[in-house]
Amino acid sequence: MPLPFLSEIKESTVSTPTNIERRKPDEGKEPDALESCMEELHSALMAKRYKEAAEIFRSCFEFVDSQPHKEGPHV
Repeated sequence: MPLPFLSEIKESTVSTPTNIERRKPDEGKEPDALESCMEELHSALMAKRYKEAAEIFRSCFEFVDSQPHKEGPHV
């Protein structure tokens, strides 16, 4: 008598590879550092790595604060 759990095994199906769209670099544009920071932050948040996300947030803030800008009155 065959074991009941073995009779349920089915052959796996083979999936075909998906088409990968290769993105070309934007010509004449340098990569945006803030956008890179945000992508890293998003990845950390989606993976629920909150301590890493906090460090990335701090570094993004320091980067933005180091950029030339006009200081206004602080409320």
